[in-house]
Amino acid sequence: MERCTGCGLCELLAARITKKKLSYAASFLQIRKVSAGQPYFRAVIDYGQKTDYPEIRDVCPENCYEISE
Repeated sequence: MERCTGCGLCELLAARITKKKLSYAASFLQIRKVSAGQPYFRAVIDYGQKTDYPEIRDVCPENCYEISE
């Protein structure tokens, strides 16, 4: 996630696909700052749900989200 700009598009799309609503809180994918004052972000993923959605990978402008098989 070193290229992540923190735009949140993946969070919103993940919630829309899985919960049928546009919400940061309902998403299985959360983007958080690594630390205050730093321009870096990390993904917090709930792996208890299905996470391999190609739509989420494709919406990322920096191509940060990867699907492993």
